[in-house]
Amino acid sequence: MMMSPKISDSQREKRKQQILDAAKRVFSEKGYGAATLKDIIEETGMSRGWIYLYFQTKEEIFEALLDHQDAEHEQYIEELLETSASIWDVITTLYSQQQDELLKPPRGGMLPAFYEYFLIGWRDSERSELLLQRYEEGIVRFAALLQKGVDQGEFSPAMSVSDISKLAASFQEGILTHTITVGPETANTQMQQEALIQYLHRLLHS
Repeated sequence: MMMSPKISDSQREKRKQQILDAAKRVFSEKGYGAATLKDIIEETGMSRGWIYLYFQTKEEIFEALLDHQDAEHEQYIEELLETSASIWDVITTLYSQQQDELLKPPRGGMLPAFYEYFLIGWRDSERSELLLQRYEEGIVRFAALLQKGVDQGEFSPAMSVSDISKLAASFQEGILTHTITVGPETANTQMQQEALIQYLHRLLHS
């Protein structure tokens, strides 16, 4: 019987991170549909056996990568809250960072793969449930950030922070999909992003 090699917890986490980093490069370059598990294995430089100690399928890797990126984003927001002068500064920094990510090659980074995975596979009940969960968590997360501004007396919103969060998400999704599909020049991504920020500012300062 073949025994799995013994490695420390820190080594295990390091190898897992190497797999996720490699997967991010592959998905950013090829999208979700065209990327294969073989592509990811080759990008890691590890053997297939090593990969199978952590993940069995491309889908498992992709969902683990999404979870990892969510955790990084949460940590980044916490850091911004500690270093920024206002909640509005945090919000504009987040939008600016997202625009930079959207415009740098390959266009949209992981976003095209994200849309492929969820929108093309929306009939899959598990993916549909995961998409709904991620949507609801995103709305709650941004609404909580807006509420911090309300509690600190920085914002006086024209409607509930939950509704503002949903509006912002819908506008942003439109900007993202148009930029990915027709390109930033045709979509005039920078203008749309600036308009969204101005609209959000008006909603928060009624």
